[in-house]
Amino acid sequence: MRSLRHHLDGLCLAALLAACAPSHRYTDAEVATAPRLKDIMWSQAQLTDPQWKKIGRSQYSDADFAGFADVGKRLELTTARIRKDFSRGPAFDKLAGTLAEHAAELGQAATARDGAKASAALSALRQTCRTCHAQFR
Repeated sequence: MRSLRHHLDGLCLAALLAACAPSHRYTDAEVATAPRLKDIMWSQAQLTDPQWKKIGRSQYSDADFAGFADVGKRLELTTARIRKDFSRGPAFDKLAGTLAEHAAELGQAATARDGAKASAALSALRQTCRTCHAQFR
């Protein structure tokens, strides 16, 4: 009986977590109309989070470079939207600008297929995200 209850508790927890996580997959076009800052952040995370584990690799595939280009483009869109519609003051806007700069660096590294620069840009992006979240989350 106890193992059945343990199993049911686990299923309930899994269902609750699934219900709380955003399920919508944002497109670049939807960034302009996302209603909340939380939605913009989710649209960023959808593309950036899978890239963090690639920091420090010595080689990247064609698919990796394509993903880096997508991240650069998405962050260009989201940082512009964040500063325009969701500003939380000068320090927040400065971090959004820094994120945009590193996103441009990542896009340039992807175009040049420069793994070292891509890795450095990814690392800088992740650190900027962490800094912003520590201050504003």
